[in-house]
Amino acid sequence: MPEVTIAIPFYNAEKYLELAIISVLCQTFTDFTLMLIDDGSTDSSLEIAQRHLVDKRVKVISDGKNMNLGNRLNQIPGLTETKYLARMDADDIMHPQRLEKQLRILNDNPNIDVLGANAYSIDDDNNVVGQRMDFSDDELIAVTTFIHPSIIAKTEWFANNLYDVSALRIEDSELWLRTGNKYIFMATSEPLLFYREIGNQYYKKYFKGFPGVLYMLRKNKFSIKHWIFSIKYFLASIIYMFFNFLGVEYILLQRRNKLQFKKKNYSFYI
Repeated sequence: MPEVTIAIPFYNAEKYLELAIISVLCQTFTDFTLMLIDDGSTDSSLEIAQRHLVDKRVKVISDGKNMNLGNRLNQIPGLTETKYLARMDADDIMHPQRLEKQLRILNDNPNIDVLGANAYSIDDDNNVVGQRMDFSDDELIAVTTFIHPSIIAKTEWFANNLYDVSALRIEDSELWLRTGNKYIFMATSEPLLFYREIGNQYYKKYFKGFPGVLYMLRKNKFSIKHWIFSIKYFLASIIYMFFNFLGVEYILLQRRNKLQFKKKNYSFYI
């Protein structure tokens, strides 16, 4: 039995999926299962995934339904047979040593419940434009939230802490707020993921999350931490909209990175 499963749910991700898959198959740690879960794609994503079935480590799950991300994430633990489960998105790229290094940390620190990682920020052309956290390598940091596709934990943890699918577009934030006081969350300061941040009119993504935020507030109306998160969320949406109106929304995206770089293709960092 492999030690870890990497699960990639995808929907109409034909532009980036191939590179995401290859980055997993090229890991220095090779004892894994790669689970590709199609959420009813209408482009060539499913065909791209199925081409990799020649590798016995790859499984493709497709039922023809569009169930949305939260439901797919909740489906994954029940399909996973390995001790560990790692998140991954269809438009991101794994550093070749991500699995090796994160699994070593978990095995050396069994008290950690969920482990995330630092990340390089990449654009549409795979240029590395920044780094999320400004810390030296090989440092473990206590965190309250994660870069979602960077996390790894025991499969049992995911099964016992399902995503609230009614918290649309903020499923991961709602999960961290709900579970953070019960578990040990840590992240390695070493960048082990190339995290894609693209597009303009970013404020619209915030607006689409309003129903999920309001649902979460109704569910936790006496929780200070949920109110703080919600106020920050609403303020961020207004600020992003204002900067978009001025034509400088890109400045806010750049400021998400503690370190900013001159554009350089991701392969330079591997």
